[in-house]
Amino acid sequence: MAVVLTPSLFCLDKTNEKTICHCGTCSKERTKSQATKPNVIKQCLTSPKFLFIVFGWIAVALLAYQVSFAEPAKAKWDPYTILDINEGATLPEIKKVYRKLSLVYHPDKAPEDKQKEYEETFIQISKAYQVLTDDDIRKNYEQYGHPDGKQSFSMGVALPRSLVEGGNSKFVLIFYAIAFGFGLPFYIANWWNNSRRQTKDKILNSTMGVFVKGLKENDGFKDLIRILAGAHEFQENVKVHAGEEQLLKQVDNAIHNELENRFGEKYDRADDSIPRYRRKARTLLYAYFLRLDLTAKGIDAGILQEDQQYIVKRSVHILQGLLQIATVKQWLNVAVLIMELQQDLLQALYPGDASIKQLPHINNQLLRRYNRSKKKQVSSVQQLLDLTEPERKSLLNPLSESEYLDVMEVAQRVPRLSVEKALFKVIGDKIITTGAIITFVLKLKNGKVHSIDTEVDSKATPNDHDDGNDSEDEDEFDEQGNTKVKKDDDDSKDTLPLAHTPYYPNEKKPYWWIFLGDPKVNRILVPPRKVSDIVDEKTIRIPFAGPPKPGTYTFSLFVKCDTYAGTDILQNIQLTIQEPSDLPPEDDVDDSISEPEEDSIAGQMKMMREQGLASALAGGTQNDEAKGQKQKDDDSDSDSDSSSDEE
Repeated sequence: MAVVLTPSLFCLDKTNEKTICHCGTCSKERTKSQATKPNVIKQCLTSPKFLFIVFGWIAVALLAYQVSFAEPAKAKWDPYTILDINEGATLPEIKKVYRKLSLVYHPDKAPEDKQKEYEETFIQISKAYQVLTDDDIRKNYEQYGHPDGKQSFSMGVALPRSLVEGGNSKFVLIFYAIAFGFGLPFYIANWWNNSRRQTKDKILNSTMGVFVKGLKENDGFKDLIRILAGAHEFQENVKVHAGEEQLLKQVDNAIHNELENRFGEKYDRADDSIPRYRRKARTLLYAYFLRLDLTAKGIDAGILQEDQQYIVKRSVHILQGLLQIATVKQWLNVAVLIMELQQDLLQALYPGDASIKQLPHINNQLLRRYNRSKKKQVSSVQQLLDLTEPERKSLLNPLSESEYLDVMEVAQRVPRLSVEKALFKVIGDKIITTGAIITFVLKLKNGKVHSIDTEVDSKATPNDHDDGNDSEDEDEFDEQGNTKVKKDDDDSKDTLPLAHTPYYPNEKKPYWWIFLGDPKVNRILVPPRKVSDIVDEKTIRIPFAGPPKPGTYTFSLFVKCDTYAGTDILQNIQLTIQEPSDLPPEDDVDDSISEPEEDSIAGQMKMMREQGLASALAGGTQNDEAKGQKQKDDDSDSDSDSSSDEE
């Protein structure tokens, strides 16, 4: 395995052990990564978080130990209980009981071994008698619960007395001064600084600034790599090693030769005027895409392995920032290219490579040997599955039986989506008119791979009949366009297995971007929505504002996977927009039925019919004017005026 080519750092846990890929390549890389990873136990024991938790539990244990020796709270002092009489006892009864108890517990009559006990009991009896026989003292007790009247209270720190008394008090003050005078402000300032430096997606604001300035509408793969390498995360977190400049030059030479031999492309080496971190990130990304085995080329690049791991893993995350910019600017081509770049990052594929190389044990030598002897070229996973068993055996002949099983296992693991249904409709209407809010209904089935190179024309109209089962599989989306998780769904436990990504330094769950675009004008018409867990079938509903003019529009439906290459869907669909006057007439209703209230849904629908969508969205500020205009139209009995008011 290549030294610079980073194997996966598989962070396994019990939740994903059954869903990870267990092919020979993944198992080998997993074992190798575990052997080369630093001691997890040692890292855990020395991490600040672990030490903080340990010291916290020690403090809790000490506090519990102190509490175990604390004196229990004393019961409330009650003179009636001391004298063992009822609260409504009369004065003669109180005196009688007092004399009786005084004779028993008088200190002069106490045994020698109970002298102190009798004395304390006699004091309590005398105090209780005084409280109940003195009117003023008894009033204080009944009003405030104490013979001496209202009592003051004090507050203190709940610490053991040994810490706050004597010479230890200064150490307690020093601890509190450090913790609350320096530690807490430092933590809050650090948190606030990091939150201000990053976007809500945990991307540095400075990186987003570089992306906004650098990204252009017609950028290609090399332009995206150049922009991606300029992320400030690489500048702050990628280490600089002694002697790495010479190693990077050797890697650049290997990249130059590989691109020229395999693709006939020229590799433009970055000059010294470009910052070092950019040159380093760009070089390691190219080496990763080309799967360079640098050890076979005599390059000892072991010190760059950790840096490449971080750059690749972080690149997948910060690519979302580039995609956000392209989506906001509605640049279709560059947005598609960014999505394909993420596929290449997860599968370690260079653009132009056959997507079948995602499968284990399949390399350029094996494909060249087969393609030279056969007229039919095999370059995708679907083409491999479409072969007959003898043809697959011929293609994979150099592989052993276990390697052949690995190939077929991963090939069956790759999701293969197809479009079961794609239609447009407007709720409550049989046709789609100008200015309407259109719902795009898409039903996907996991079963067959569609190549991005094949376009299938499909006229999707609202006249197609719905099967009535879409509501069960319908996805809901939040404000950012991500799918919401349905906690009450019984099928929510059915998820896709984790992707086969042996070269990516992490585990990855596949998801898809779904959006509409127009390649003729290079524009995104409906922003991408993320959808995951298409295990069998899934129905997605995407609302959007329709075109303002009538006619037939041809859109392109894009279903692009974020993980696997060669499994995307590109399908043309048509949308027919008609004039509002083409709406069928409404059924006559009984005049006795009252008009719907304006605040109700029916009232809003009625207002849309009569005043147009713009007036309805504007609210009730123009309701009076609209009613007056409607009354004039009714009085004039003009069909042309009536039709012009409808939308």
